[in-house]
Amino acid sequence: MKQHVITLALASILALPVTAEEQQGTLVIAGGALSSATMDVYEAFVNSVDNDQVRIGVVPAATGSINKKFLKLQEIFSQFGVSNNDVVLLPLAVKDDKKTKDTDESTWLTNGNDTQLADDVKKLNAIWFVGGDQTLITQVLLNKDGSDTKVLGSIREVFHNGGVIGGTSAGAAIMSKTMIAGGNSTGALFQGSKRDYTSMDEQEYGPVVTRRGANFFTYGTIDQHFDRKARLGRLIVSLLEKADSQPGYGIDEGTAMVVKNDIATVVGRGGVTVINVSSAKHTKKQYPLRASNVRLSYLQPGDEYNLSSHTYIPRPKSYKTVGHEYFDVPDASVSGIMSSNRNLDEFIGFNILDNKSATQAVSWVLDGENQGIKLTFSQDEQSEGYWSQDITADVYSFENVKLNIDPISVQFND
Repeated sequence: MKQHVITLALASILALPVTAEEQQGTLVIAGGALSSATMDVYEAFVNSVDNDQVRIGVVPAATGSINKKFLKLQEIFSQFGVSNNDVVLLPLAVKDDKKTKDTDESTWLTNGNDTQLADDVKKLNAIWFVGGDQTLITQVLLNKDGSDTKVLGSIREVFHNGGVIGGTSAGAAIMSKTMIAGGNSTGALFQGSKRDYTSMDEQEYGPVVTRRGANFFTYGTIDQHFDRKARLGRLIVSLLEKADSQPGYGIDEGTAMVVKNDIATVVGRGGVTVINVSSAKHTKKQYPLRASNVRLSYLQPGDEYNLSSHTYIPRPKSYKTVGHEYFDVPDASVSGIMSSNRNLDEFIGFNILDNKSATQAVSWVLDGENQGIKLTFSQDEQSEGYWSQDITADVYSFENVKLNIDPISVQFND
C-alpha cells in the first residue's frame, strides 16, 4: 500500500530541459466512460509526449477512490511502455480514500500551494486528471479568489513547455474557462441556469450550473458524457446565457478531442459536437427557451477541426452527401426510445443530409403534463454532410446544421 502513496518529494524524477522559447503542449480531453475498447485514447495521450521518457503525474482530486484509480492508470499506461515509477500520484484531494487505512487523503486539500509539490510537478511532462466531481478539482487547484495555486501554475508551465494535459469526465470539464458543473438538458431548456451546486447528483438534473474552470482549452466551453447523458440542451443554454461567441464542444463517452496547434482531432468510438451560437437569436432569461439559428457540426474519429478558423476538415475517404443523397423517406419526428436514429450523428445523417425527401427533422422534449419544446433541425446552403463506411456501418458527420428551439403547449387526452 505505502508504495502507492507518493509524498511531496518526487526526487527520482529528472527535470525536463528548459528551452528558451516556450511551446504550447497538447490537450487530450476525454468525454468519460473510457474502457478496454477505447484504449486508443490513452495511447494518444502517451504518444503526444515529445520525449523518450514519459513522466505522468495523476491528479486524483475529483474522486474518493484514489488508490484504485491510480493503480488502474499505472496498469493502463504500462501497456504503452510507461514504467510504474514514471506514473506518480500527486497528493491533491478533497476526500479521504476509505480503502487506504494508513493515509487520510483529505489532508491533501491545501497542497495546491505547497512549494515543494509545485517544484516537483515541473519535472513532469504529462498530467492526467481523474474523473469524478469537477468542482473538487478546482477546489484544490484554484485559490478562493479564483487565481491559480502554485501547483496549477506549475501544471501550466508543463503545458507551455510542450507537455501533455489530459483528463476524462470531470478531468475534461475543467479544461475550459467556463466549467459546466451540473444540470441536464431538460432542466436547462425549461429553467435556464442557477448558482447553487451541492453535490454530484445535480450533474443529472435541474438548471445548468457553471463555475470557473482551469482554462487550458481557450477555444470555448467543454461538456462531456455528451451522447449518453443527452447534454446538447444544457451546453446550448450555457453558451447563450453567457453570450459567448466562442463555440461549445460536446465530447461523447469513449471519445477524446486531441488538441495541438489550433487543430482538434477526434479519437475513440464516438464523436464531438460543435455548437456555434454566434449568430443565434434567443429570448434572454426567458424559459422555456426560444432560440433560432443555433448551428451544429459533428466530428467523427479521424475528422479534424481548426479551432481558430472554425474550419471543418473531413476524414479521408468520406464523401459529401448534399446533392448525392441515398435515402428517400418522409420527414422524421423523433420522440424517444421507440424512435430510430436517436443519436445526433445518425439523426442528422440518415434523416436529413443523406435523404432526398427531407430538409428538416423534428425532435421533442416534454416536461410535465402541459409544456414541451420542439427542436427543429434543418439544412440550408451552409449545411453539408459527410458519409463513410466502416466495413458495413454507415458513418455520418456534418457541419452547420441549423437548429431552432420553440416552446410548445402540450395537451394529453385520455
